[in-house]
Amino acid sequence: MSILLEKMNLTGCVRLMPYLRPYRIGLALSVLCGISHHLLAIAGSSLAAYLVGLAAAGQGTEEISGLLPVLAVVVTVRVIMHFADMWVAHDVAFKILKDFRGQLYRAVEKVTPAYLLNMRSGDLASTLMSDTEVLEWFFAHTAGTFLVAVVAATVTLVAMGWIHWLLPLVVIPWMLLLFSVPLWLRKKADRQGQDVRTRMAGITAEVVDGVQGLREIVSYNFAGGFLQRLRRQSEGLDQSLMAYGKRLGLEGALLNTFTAMAIISVLGTAAYLIVEGQMAFYWLPVSVIMAANIFAPVLELTGMGRNFGLILAAANRVFTVLEAKETVRFINEGSLTGIRAANIQFERVSFTYGRDLPYVLDGVNFSVADGESVALIGQSGAGKTTCLNLLQRFWDVERGQITVGGVDLRDMSVEDLRGLITIVPQDVYLFNTTMLENIKLGKPEASLEEVYAAARAAYIHEFIAGLPEGYDTNVGERGLRMSGGQKQRVAIARALLTDAPILIMDEALASLDTENERLLQESIKNLRRGRTTLIVAHRLSTFREADKLIVLDQGKVVQTGPHTVLIKQQGFYRDFVSSQVAAG
Repeated sequence: MSILLEKMNLTGCVRLMPYLRPYRIGLALSVLCGISHHLLAIAGSSLAAYLVGLAAAGQGTEEISGLLPVLAVVVTVRVIMHFADMWVAHDVAFKILKDFRGQLYRAVEKVTPAYLLNMRSGDLASTLMSDTEVLEWFFAHTAGTFLVAVVAATVTLVAMGWIHWLLPLVVIPWMLLLFSVPLWLRKKADRQGQDVRTRMAGITAEVVDGVQGLREIVSYNFAGGFLQRLRRQSEGLDQSLMAYGKRLGLEGALLNTFTAMAIISVLGTAAYLIVEGQMAFYWLPVSVIMAANIFAPVLELTGMGRNFGLILAAANRVFTVLEAKETVRFINEGSLTGIRAANIQFERVSFTYGRDLPYVLDGVNFSVADGESVALIGQSGAGKTTCLNLLQRFWDVERGQITVGGVDLRDMSVEDLRGLITIVPQDVYLFNTTMLENIKLGKPEASLEEVYAAARAAYIHEFIAGLPEGYDTNVGERGLRMSGGQKQRVAIARALLTDAPILIMDEALASLDTENERLLQESIKNLRRGRTTLIVAHRLSTFREADKLIVLDQGKVVQTGPHTVLIKQQGFYRDFVSSQVAAG
């Protein structure tokens, strides 16, 4: 089957074939049930037609009585086989889809956040869910259906040849025509399928944007404008679906025409053979019924072939994610045995986000001692967040190296590196689950006592305990029921529970009121105690307490030292602080 698909230039479907191997036993059982189901359907219909022929010829009363129980058994077993075919085929398909989604997530995890720089989250969500779901058609209704169609059709042709050798010769040309119909407009089907899936992803991304930005849409009275954008996307999808539907209708009409012509050809041939005395009259209804039923598995396969455009487009979109080039390549096993302290060293680090883009960091050198707190200072675009991204190894440095405890990040496994670092970001993401599960994000096995201790240290325990369901309270989508300060303290509780030796704080106190800042400052003191801390902040009250400041300007380190020293020196830092004081 793989060779046939390759010759049809359906490489996307060829790449799906290996995913069937772990389930070959289930697939074989599905094929066996499918063959049995179709052959029993043909046998039952043919037997019934034979009995009608005998009755019409006025003969074989005893034979008819003897075959009626056989017909009942055949029909019963056929129903059972049909149920088993559908059950086993879909069981295999859904298990493969489950594996697919897991592999897709792991693939996305390897390439984020770089991959999302050029892709809308709604578009990615469409691939992870909708495109993957389309592949169910291939796994449940195409892979095994091809074998079923071939075997069932071959056995039926042999049976028709047993009645008379001319009958299968009449049917075969029409069968070949039926098999070829999906190939006639295949290129158009591929283009249309790709267009439908792309437009479907586009409208999904638009809807996700609308849901996530609903507050802004309402606040700025942009409902009409957004609906207009959504309407344009919907009209484009509608036109694409209409074009796809017209092609499906044309192919369906051709399939029905060829099927009808085949039945008429068999009817005419059988009538001729009866007139010529070469075939008994009671075989006439049997021949016609066989001709009608032999096309059932073939039509089932060609029906799926008409949708190969959608399947191929979905497969290509899925493999675009699965085969996305890793931003960084982690080794399988780390070498943390050599790390004695969580000191950080940036050595001549240079980095750019693209070959044609300027360097964001250019020959950056600085160090953070074990247990020391260091703040990165600079205007927007100076390279502060890039330093944090490189430390977490979302990207690899272009030149130079970053070490932790003297070990190059590139010599660590992903588990080892992630275990060294915890982060309190500016925009805290809370999942739509309980407070307890959100805090346990970095340590799922943590006990309740550990969670309570972390929450108390983050000054969030009393707030959570006062909720109607306490720690079992659902925080809602993205934690929208909570204030910014409360979400920040949940993030700090997460970090405390994770208990990693390196702490990253990325604008953790931005845009907070005085009371929230006071509570957060207290919880942050608890969090920073005994940890190597790297801070990115614009607030003077946040970064002046750091042990050391690293001042960045246009991707280079221009000053280094504590606040008390740098503020007395002429230079970038003093001007930066003065502008803050003047503004505020």
